[in-house]
Amino acid sequence: MSFMIGVDEGRGLVFEGDSSYGAHLVWPVPVMTPAQFVDSSAKEFPAFQSGGVVTYYFREDMFDPVSRIRRGRFYKFSGSSGSWTVLPVPHITIPRMAVDRKDGLLSVPSLTDYNACAISWELKNLAIVHAVVVLGKGKSSTIWSIIHIETSFTGEEMVTLKARQSLGALPEINWSKVPVKAESTIREKLTVLEDDYHRAGAESVVDRAREAATAILSGYLQDRGITDAEGQDIGRLIELLAKNSGKHEQRVVACAAEIPQRLHSRTKHAEQEKREVRPIREQDAELAVQCIGVMLCDLEWAEWR
Repeated sequence: MSFMIGVDEGRGLVFEGDSSYGAHLVWPVPVMTPAQFVDSSAKEFPAFQSGGVVTYYFREDMFDPVSRIRRGRFYKFSGSSGSWTVLPVPHITIPRMAVDRKDGLLSVPSLTDYNACAISWELKNLAIVHAVVVLGKGKSSTIWSIIHIETSFTGEEMVTLKARQSLGALPEINWSKVPVKAESTIREKLTVLEDDYHRAGAESVVDRAREAATAILSGYLQDRGITDAEGQDIGRLIELLAKNSGKHEQRVVACAAEIPQRLHSRTKHAEQEKREVRPIREQDAELAVQCIGVMLCDLEWAEWR
């Protein structure tokens, strides 16, 4: 492992070592993903936009698709780029980019320099308390939480990331079972919820989950002939559901709808001061989305796959 790497984005190559005294080509080429650090309380989680120099790279050393765990190192742009002196690689041809030297080494031009990044110090400098990592570029990005940091014998920090639940966040909906009059509204609310879930902060996700729960309950109740449900907020809709259902009928639906309602109130500053409740976090956003899935399944409009 090395404290410094040189990245050639144009040719997809990464060199490791020292730019002046000798480095080597990393082969196979490691997975290098642009990274951004954002506080989990932020409304939006912006990803790196194409164009310009990437400030942070995440170098992936391990990925487990089942647990959605990635382990690797972060590197930060040093502010410079230029030629690197590298060792020749017998089994790799580097045409038109390396100049032979008399000492047998190669001079590779136009590499961007990155230094190993100590995340604990970096987040402190950025004034980020509860960090979320956005990996990728533009819309093709994913959200990850830092769950563990350990220092290797070289002094580098090995960081373990866990992905925000994305696959299977919502069940597969059978739209033929959704009330026709409510279908377009419910589609819209669920689409916005899924979009926010992939790129927005926890508070925004909870807000969108509350809106989706409102649309689902309103559509369900009106379909059953309960006209009082039209135009009502989620609190009133939960009351109407309890009033017009049997003792245990749709009890889970009511409880599932109440969770994003309660979490939504916690995003308000007045509520936080009044009740001294804790702030919303990533896990709360996941819970709110799962509650929407439970509502859809218990109403027999959808199934988990």
